Amino acid sequence: MSDDARKSEQIVTDLMKKFRICMATTVGVEGQLLSRPMARQNSEFDGTIRLLAPRNYGIVPEIEADPRVNVSVQSSEGFVSVAGNAVVDDEREIVASNWSYADDAWFPGGQEQATSILVRANSAEYWDAGGSTVAHIPSFTRSAISLDHRTPDVGSSGTVEL
Repeated sequence: MSDDARKSEQIVTDLMKKFRICMATTVGVEGQLLSRPMARQNSEFDGTIRLLAPRNYGIVPEIEADPRVNVSVQSSEGFVSVAGNAVVDDEREIVASNWSYADDAWFPGGQEQATSILVRANSAEYWDAGGSTVAHIPSFTRSAISLDHRTPDVGSSGTVEL
């Protein structure tokens, strides 16, 4: 395991800062899990994740029917999976304050096409690779070709109740 001295909550916060694009998973109206890529609007993770979505389409009625969601992010540096509950917040000021020029590509009709979704995290599971892939090669190699059956050291992982 890694000798990362940070607390689990700080590791989740640090990892979330690195990712703007996420996968948001909801429970569909027929009980199926549905995932789609979305852009996080808040750069700091404070236990909440803000998303913009098309009004009255797809993710919005799914959240209104069942607020349970999962938001996950990943890169070569690590992974975070956040479980929580979402609410649709159609306050125009919130949409405007979270709007960026990049959103024009997804909402060609402008801010009036968008609504805000606020995810309040209940828990987060993380895997922090903590370094480059090259740094982990010796651990993978040792585990693969020797009688040393320890799990390769690929960083730290944990679950945080928020």
